[in-house]
Amino acid sequence: MSETAADRWGGIWPAVMTPLDADERPEPNRLASLVRRFVDAGVDGLYLLGSTGQGPLLTADERRVVAERAVDAAGGAVPVMVHVGAPSTREAVALAEHAAGSGADAVASVPPYFYPVGREAVFAHYAAVGRAAGKPFFVYHLGALRGLDAAPEAYARRLLEIPHVAGIKYTDRDLHGLAGIARAAAARLTVFSGADEQMCQAALSGAHGAIGSFFNVCPVGAQKARRAFLRGDFDAGFRFMSALGAVIDEAIASGSIWNFLRPAMRRRWGIELGPLRAPLGTGIADWPDASVDAALRRIDDASPA
Repeated sequence: MSETAADRWGGIWPAVMTPLDADERPEPNRLASLVRRFVDAGVDGLYLLGSTGQGPLLTADERRVVAERAVDAAGGAVPVMVHVGAPSTREAVALAEHAAGSGADAVASVPPYFYPVGREAVFAHYAAVGRAAGKPFFVYHLGALRGLDAAPEAYARRLLEIPHVAGIKYTDRDLHGLAGIARAAAARLTVFSGADEQMCQAALSGAHGAIGSFFNVCPVGAQKARRAFLRGDFDAGFRFMSALGAVIDEAIASGSIWNFLRPAMRRRWGIELGPLRAPLGTGIADWPDASVDAALRRIDDASPA
């Protein structure tokens, strides 16, 4: 991977949350406002319609609206990657074609989900999506959905056979697997880590950047901490990761990260995200503003200057 490619695809990318209206439908104007705030904050890129953006809960038409509006709002200032994963290859291919036609810089996809299928079916799915996109394609490896069922070196070789493959979003706490993929790919793939709480640790294992839910509320702090860590200021990385990890643990323990992130986005950016699409978050109360403010202060206080 050339230095130019590393610069383009590396760094900190929020997994953008999707604002919904009172009827649980995407709200394009608030989405555009959020995208512009991220661009103004200097994020390295934007990742749309993954699990954090409720992509799997939205209809195909709704996903198209979100992709179009976000790409338009970004205006080419930062690269935009659109997740197009779906249970069927046909739907994922159609979404990939649309994302590419809408001006997205890259597409990503999880394996086909719901029905268990074998390794060959998964890679055939990836190949079809990558071919349809005709743009840089990123495999979204989600360990909770499908574990790494091959040695990292063999997995990397298979990834490199996918049409237009550019990298992988690796959401798994097994950093040995990430390091093996990064090593075997010999800089031919961009590796993003997907576990927010392991951002710096993943960089040490070979990740070129990080895509994550909590970067919605601390993209600048995460950038500064990652850059400080890569410069050798390990204490700065440790302080930030300790604070961020503690908040993540508390959000998970409260029942849903979204019920922290929704009020946190309002407090941080002045953007009301609206309801979650049921059943996500049902029966779990949002964090009180005072608790959210205290958590954000802890993250901010641990951010390098």
